This record gives sequence, C-alpha cells and structure tokens, in this order.
Amino acid sequence: MSASRVGTQFGPYRLDQLLGRGGMGEVYRAYDTVKDREVALKLLNPQLADDQVYQERFRRESRAVARLGEPHIIPIHDFGDLDGVLYLDMRLVSGKDLRKVLSGCGALSPKRAVGIVGQIAEALDAAHAGGLVHRDVKPENILVTDHDFAYLVDFGIAQADSSTHLTQTGSTIGSFAYMAPEQFDNEAASPASDIYALTAVLFECLTGQVPHPAGTVSKAIKAAVLDPTPTLRSLNADLPEALEPVIARGLAKDPTQRYASAADFAADARAALGMPGEGATAAVKTISLRKGDDESAVAEPASAGPGAEGATEIMGAGAEPGAYDRTQFGVPAAYSPTMMRPSGPVPLGSGYAPPPQPGFTSQPQPGYISQPQPGYISQPQPGYVSQPQPVGPHVYGQPPGYPQQPQRRSMVPILAVVAVILLIVLGGVIYFALSSKSANTANGPTTVTQTVAPQTTTATSTTTPAVPAPASTPCDSTVGIGTDTPTSCPFAAAVRSAYLSSGVKGEARQVTAYSPVTGMSYVMACNPQGGVVVCTGGNNAVVVIY
Repeated sequence: MSASRVGTQFGPYRLDQLLGRGGMGEVYRAYDTVKDREVALKLLNPQLADDQVYQERFRRESRAVARLGEPHIIPIHDFGDLDGVLYLDMRLVSGKDLRKVLSGCGALSPKRAVGIVGQIAEALDAAHAGGLVHRDVKPENILVTDHDFAYLVDFGIAQADSSTHLTQTGSTIGSFAYMAPEQFDNEAASPASDIYALTAVLFECLTGQVPHPAGTVSKAIKAAVLDPTPTLRSLNADLPEALEPVIARGLAKDPTQRYASAADFAADARAALGMPGEGATAAVKTISLRKGDDESAVAEPASAGPGAEGATEIMGAGAEPGAYDRTQFGVPAAYSPTMMRPSGPVPLGSGYAPPPQPGFTSQPQPGYISQPQPGYISQPQPGYVSQPQPVGPHVYGQPPGYPQQPQRRSMVPILAVVAVILLIVLGGVIYFALSSKSANTANGPTTVTQTVAPQTTTATSTTTPAVPAPASTPCDSTVGIGTDTPTSCPFAAAVRSAYLSSGVKGEARQVTAYSPVTGMSYVMACNPQGGVVVCTGGNNAVVVIY
C-alpha cells in the first residue's frame, strides 16, 4: 500500500482521510454509506491476505475480540477481506496514543502512570480470560482520552506468523523494547509476555525511557536476555521506592516469576502509591462473551458522534508514532461477524473503541488515534459479518422510579372493598327487578315504564409531580455535583461527556465514566428529573447534567 486511497471507495466505505500508515497497513477515517456513520477503517497489507495461517488467525481473534465486553478494549464492528484486502472496521474514538502523550509531556506522574496502566491491565485480563494474547503491548497501541480513560487496541493483527516476530517484509511487529526474553527464544507469546510488556510500558511512563534501550536487534536481544533491569530510582531519584519490587517482578526474565495476572500487577502498583484499590461496587471490570445482533452498552464512555468535541489518536501495531488522527470514543459494541465475498465488507462485533467499542491514535482530530479527527472504529453493517456485542455493566441496587413490593401489596385491601361494594349493588339491582316483576303480575296487564337516568362516571386523572432534582453545586454552566457527596467536578465532566455521547439528552440510560481522581471506572445510572438529568452510582456519587 504505497499510494493513498483517500477519495476512493472500498466496498461500502468512502475513504475520507489517511490517519496513519505503518508496517501492517493503513488506517483511514471513512464514511460507512450503509450505516451512515464515520468509522476508523484499517486496511492491512495485501500480502497478508495471501498468508492463509495469518488470515485464519486474524478472523478467529477478531471474532473473539468482538465478543469481549471489556470497556478498555475498543470495539471491532466489522472485519473480513474485500477484493484481496483484509480490513478492520472499528469505532472512531477521541484521544491520543500513549506514545504521543509521552512525547508531549515526558515522564508521567506515578499516580497518572499507574492509573492508565491499571486500565490496560483490566483489558489484558479480559483478553487472557477469553484465550487471547495481545503480543504487542506498547505505547502506540494504548489510546488515552482527555480524561485519561485508556483503551488497548490492535488485537488479532500483532503477529503475522507464530514462528517469527518479523513480518513478511522484515519489519518488527512487537517492538523489541517491550518484548519478553522468552519471545526472543522463539517461545510462543503468553499472558506472562503481555504482563512483561505492560510493565515495560509503566517503566517508560515513570522514567521516560524503556528498560533496555537498544539501537539494533542484536543489542535489544542481548539486553533483554542478559542485562539486569535498571532500577527506577537510578533514573529518577524522586520515584517511590515502593514501586521497585513491583517493576522487578513484572520484568522478571523467568515468566513463571512474574505476576499471575495483570490485575495483580496493577493492584501492587496502586498499593505502592497508596492509591485506592478496586471497589466491589465501584470498579468496572466486565468480561462478556455473549452473542447478539444488536449493539449493547459497555462500561466505558459512549461514542461521541461525528463532530463531537475532542479527538483521539489510535496507533496500530507497527504504525509510525503520530501517524494517526484523532477519533471519537464510544461505547464498545459487539456483533457477530458475517463474512462476505469481495465487493462487500464483513461486519463484526465490538472490537477495537462506547462508549462507545481501536488500534490507531493521533492528535485530537477524529480518526483512528491520530490528529484530532474521527478515526478508528465503527459499527457493523448490513451484509457483513458481525460479532456478538458486549454486555454492559450492572448497576447495583433497584433503579429509581420502580415501585417497591410493599406498595403493590397495599392495593389488595382496597380491591377487596371495591369488590364487596359491587356485589351489594348487583344484589340490590336483582332484588329490585324481581320485585317489580311480581307487582306487575298481580295488577294485571299494566305496562310500567321506568326511566333510569344514565350514570356518568368521571375518571379523575392523577398527575404525578416530577421528582425534583437533588441539590447540587455547579461545576460550570453544564454540569454540577450533588451537595454533600464524594463527587469531583472532573468526574462529573466525564459522566456528562459519556451520557451526551451515548444518546439523546433526557433519556434514562446507564453510562460508565473514568475518574481521574481515583483512577477507576464507575457505572452511573442517569435519569431525567425536574428538567435536568441526574446520574447516580459508583461510590455514592451524584452528578447533575443541566
């Protein structure tokens, strides 16, 4: 793929903008003429479609990713091959890839770094539970929104052949700096390999450099296999000493000595910083593998349609940093993939990017993570293969507005009284009719005409007054927080963004938003009240959308 396809048609997709180009292919901001929406469309290099082993794994893993309901995995809507080109149709998200974040501001604060990496740990555990290994965890494949909600992208395309870590063109697939030592020995990638890579990402976020910098493949292999990992404090003396054993275990050269799960790694990192752990009712961790034809909400910010504020960048495996444009995040959705023959793309379920359902990142512009332009993920389309959608997170407790059981029982005595009255009235009518007939018979052929005035029953309608909105403290003219509640304005802004981007204002629905204060995601139930929308959930949080 040397020449840009901008301005051309690919099946039902109109290719509007090239968001990025890398070793695996190209990503475009495209318009789906069937579904009437903007998507991020990744077109893989044509030679990959000729590799039957790779093509089979691409379909299998894309289908599996589409079933995952993890909010930190951007949805894949469609996938397949069209006229000899493998493609991924993904939701357009808004944000930047972590590589751009690091390039722009350097090393991150420990709490911010752990907060972002902790979200990716949730995505990895969901994938590992579904039998998937990412193989290429690195900053280019991590997307970050303006509110630090993170997504992991590019599942299923990270390795062209199980016997090598190089593509057919010789370019590196998994960046050497993040590859576990066992991968250099031709061992199959495993969940432990992903945990090593994620630890290397955290190391870079904290220090500004990878654990083993190297300019050549041979030096990278030697350093990863033989050289000891430098300590964090040898590179930055201000970093917490409590993080040292966490990094050392995550980067252990023996995979059996690493953490058993990414969640354990993230939990120890949070504990080292004194950050709150995952709450039983607040943290969102959803792993869904249900099949279905309709998109369902998932615990993550809802998709902001075309033209929404902000942009995201999505960078695919092997893509050049900064090569992709911004995209719009949305609720991950899943579809059952349906394969079509050339001339029609194959739709797929939630996959890459929810709020809306990723692999490329760029500057704030919708796109597949690249410059602020919509870009990388989209929904399934008629005639294409679709994957099942992820199941959204549950909100604990009874939703507001539903009557309690005891109230229903209170109607029983009233109904009994009404029934008795009706029986008495009916008995009186029958008695009167029989008496009249007897009197008429005794007096001979006398015709008696009785006129009964029609009875008019007036139904009195009862209007239930609207539930008044709770007292709130405005953060700005658009959103406020509940008075005397443990709610922050940054979280309120994230809830408002997730709610407005997932549908029409004024409708009741559940959304999920990431709190930059606690570093966790929370499910919020939003309901219209008194002319505003009130969202409640998480750890007793209350957000009022004006």
